[in-house]
Amino acid sequence: MLNDQMVKDELYSLGESGIGDACASALLTFGGELGKDEKGYYLLYSTHDYRLALSFAKYVKEGYFYSVEVGMIQPKDKRRNKLFSVEVRGRYALEILSDLGKVKVSAGVPVSLDNGVRSRISSRKDAAEYARGVFLSIGSLSRAAGGVRVTLSFDIEDYADAFAALLSHYEIEMKKQVKDGKYCLSARKSQVISDFFALIGASKSVLAMQDMIVTSEAKNNIRRASQLGVANLDKAMIAAVKQYNDMCYLRDKKQLSLLPPELRSVAEARLANPDLSLDALREVLSEHISKSGLYHRFEKLTELVKRLKEDER
Repeated sequence: MLNDQMVKDELYSLGESGIGDACASALLTFGGELGKDEKGYYLLYSTHDYRLALSFAKYVKEGYFYSVEVGMIQPKDKRRNKLFSVEVRGRYALEILSDLGKVKVSAGVPVSLDNGVRSRISSRKDAAEYARGVFLSIGSLSRAAGGVRVTLSFDIEDYADAFAALLSHYEIEMKKQVKDGKYCLSARKSQVISDFFALIGASKSVLAMQDMIVTSEAKNNIRRASQLGVANLDKAMIAAVKQYNDMCYLRDKKQLSLLPPELRSVAEARLANPDLSLDALREVLSEHISKSGLYHRFEKLTELVKRLKEDER
């Protein structure tokens, strides 16, 4: 099943070539601090996630040619996670914040970060980058009854409302609730989660969610058939789900293109029609094949899956 680490690993891989302004803006919203000392202004970005700190450091180096390193702070309380930080000094700090539209000015003097969803988001690409930064900063994917849940935990209600409005613009509706002092936006509906992942560019996670949706629908069909007492249909659906899962495995392992044409055609037909019985699936295939012949082809594919999984052990 899809999990939080899988989604975030995919998102980090998207940012290997560098994050954009909107993503950097989101990171600063949830980990930025503008200050001033005897040396002048400084911008400090802090996070418990080393990869986020590294991404921001790379953004500063490549976009502003400012040499910066990722520092580490070990908390006095050993039960707490380490904190990673990136510090930008002087005019570079103000230049970055000005470019991102994230500095509050009073009497012509910059005084603090302008947080919330007030970045210069002018396109779907900007919105996608900003949402990606939000999820990496304060988002999580967890298991829930019958599936998974996406949760975004904000400290300030206005920020939660503003981000909910941004998502709503792209027809993604999340539920707001207060939990443990946080203002949480969450979604449990598979299609809403799938749409959110599509927005932030997690295409592999979208495919995984779609597989979960199809499998869930197939299992629901099995449950409904069982409740109606249609034993034969129940049995056929169980077989169809097993075949579908095996074909998904072959697809994910990039084995489909290596199959003989007669096996590849039935594998692709099952992937496209996860809940059809063998009799119904025969009608989908372009070639004429008996039910027993189709059954034996799936047996060969199942045996291949079994061998591949044994090789992985």
